[in-house]
Amino acid sequence: MNDRSINSFVRRDWAVVILFVVALGYNVWGLSHHFTMGFMAGHEFRQSQTALIARYIDQENNFGLLYEVPVLGKPWVALLLEVPVYQWSVVGLSRLTGWEHVVAARAVSVTCFYVMLGGVWLLLGRLGVPRLKRLVFLGLILATPVYVFYSRAFLMDAMALMGSVWWLYAFVRVMQERDWRWLAVAVVAGSLSALIKGAVYAVWLVPGAAYGAWVLWGEYRAKLGWKRLVQTVCWGLGTVVVALGLLKLWLDYTDPIKAAHASAWIFTSKNLSLGNWGMFSAEALLSGTVWRHFLQCWEQAIMSRWLLGGVLLAGLFLRSVRGPVLGIGGMFFVAQFMMPYAFAYQDYYYYICAVFAVVAAGYVVTGLLERPQTAWAGLALWVVLFAAQVQAYRLDYYRQQSVVHEGGYPFTTVIREMTPKNSVIVVAGADWAAMTPLYAERRALMVRNGLENDRDYLRRAFGDLKGELVSAVVLWQQTRHNRNFIEQVCAHFGFDAKRPTFSWEDKADVYVNPLYARAVQFRLLDDRRLAGIRLPESAHEIVKDARVLRFTPEEARVTFVQMEPLPYQVSFDLGLDWMDLGNRKVLSVHPNADIWIDPGAHTSRIEWTFGMFESAYVKEGDKTDGVIFLVTGETPDGASRIIYERLLDPLHNEADRGDQRVVIPYSPLPGESLRFSTRGNRSTAYDWAYIHEVMVR
Repeated sequence: MNDRSINSFVRRDWAVVILFVVALGYNVWGLSHHFTMGFMAGHEFRQSQTALIARYIDQENNFGLLYEVPVLGKPWVALLLEVPVYQWSVVGLSRLTGWEHVVAARAVSVTCFYVMLGGVWLLLGRLGVPRLKRLVFLGLILATPVYVFYSRAFLMDAMALMGSVWWLYAFVRVMQERDWRWLAVAVVAGSLSALIKGAVYAVWLVPGAAYGAWVLWGEYRAKLGWKRLVQTVCWGLGTVVVALGLLKLWLDYTDPIKAAHASAWIFTSKNLSLGNWGMFSAEALLSGTVWRHFLQCWEQAIMSRWLLGGVLLAGLFLRSVRGPVLGIGGMFFVAQFMMPYAFAYQDYYYYICAVFAVVAAGYVVTGLLERPQTAWAGLALWVVLFAAQVQAYRLDYYRQQSVVHEGGYPFTTVIREMTPKNSVIVVAGADWAAMTPLYAERRALMVRNGLENDRDYLRRAFGDLKGELVSAVVLWQQTRHNRNFIEQVCAHFGFDAKRPTFSWEDKADVYVNPLYARAVQFRLLDDRRLAGIRLPESAHEIVKDARVLRFTPEEARVTFVQMEPLPYQVSFDLGLDWMDLGNRKVLSVHPNADIWIDPGAHTSRIEWTFGMFESAYVKEGDKTDGVIFLVTGETPDGASRIIYERLLDPLHNEADRGDQRVVIPYSPLPGESLRFSTRGNRSTAYDWAYIHEVMVR
């Protein structure tokens, strides 16, 4: 080779390194863009379900296999799709670092993506690709839109893919070396992938099976004897038998739970594989609609379909790389044929198999690079592919990822802030997309689309919520006009079916439990934060209402978590409302407010923490003239006695500012109940008072 040729190859090698560094930098930039943003761009319905699981694992400190997915009603554990290794990792990292779950989730996903790349690097080495040329393949993977976008998602796919890639590498090492250490790696990596997301493992089993068959065929042709063939089969099966066995145990454990549920039965393994995925469905594969969606997803997740198809087709005419292009590129299509509906309608599924298409395209690039006369054509093709990937990302995923939003809807903020924390919501018209319960921070009965007209199902699903406090009913889109459903759900839970408590734009109507609806409307009249929230005309005519509201024990347990014993009835002129005060919730008791408690016969003291909001006496203009806090004992014969009375006047008395905690000696009379009250001093203007805690011991 002359000096000119040597210099040409040196320049080519430096160009490869530089292009790889550019791709790596681009990938890091894309992964980090809006990394701490609360909005989970990209199939938020699926990310929100994963996030919801993590929340309740953390909240309930439940790291077991029977975890909550509270979206389809009770029992809350019915929707068990995966072993939540990913969610455990997110919660663990969040607790270790103090990061929000969404940030911890992205960190876990990104880490898994880069560890997966290490497995690809080693697999390419086993395929005989020199180290420098491997940078071409990794550079193309780094720039692939689906790996930029979904490697930062609150999804377990990156972890499952990592396990599958390392399983395949360990499998190759086992087949080549018969090494027990690599067998152990294969068992662990395969089991991880299978239990986290079996669909990913199923796809990656195919190239493993193909390689295993190739090894067997080679040994057969070499006439190594039947004993050697049996050993090879046993080593190969040893890498998958544990993973497949654990997966079967998991399905045997979870399928009956899902099958017994009123609506989660659709997510049994059989229904998922046939209905949701369309496993090897000839009807799906012959559908023009499905193929149109395939092609759209290629454009979205990888690059221009014409460029991708053209490069793979060209690779079949390059003798030096024809085999890898055909075999590895073929796996890209096999994956889609295995689960056509999943790939056609959910672009994030391409996270499983895009690597096959990109690696096949990489072989075309390296096939050109290895020949002096076409080396620069190879570099040019790499640049074109990279540019096409960047363009695909810019046109779609980047726009989604650039949305400035913390997630949720204005009405989920209302539910989260103005209804009891441990209450339940009913949602219809949103299928099982978990954004509403996630951002409202409430367990939910989500009525899957179509079931809102099934009266038998509704009776069962509503009945399953017995013992729970339903605080709101959320109706999306057309369900807002389904009067039969509205009347059935409102009648069952005691709501007012005449009109929604409030609406959000023309998309959602929210009916709030009558116990809290009045206070919700009253607060929304003056709340300017929540764009698109609309109140009915009747809400603008709110006047004081001294009605007595009675509570069931279940309702009281959820509503009055800071009171003991639990109240059995209340009366609030402006409605029952828990409000934020610092990092805690306090009960708003703007006069006139009354709370009745049955103290029991064996009590000796009352512990009461109350006060006034600072805004009542530091605001500009008119201020409070003070609030009277009272405890009155009332007996069945109608007699009453004042047990405690105090005027709080924080404007003129600094000692009356902040929390006031009193311990009141108390000896109950037979049958006596206690009424905790607030009254105005001279007027009730700006008398923004609160109760934090009541304990009668």
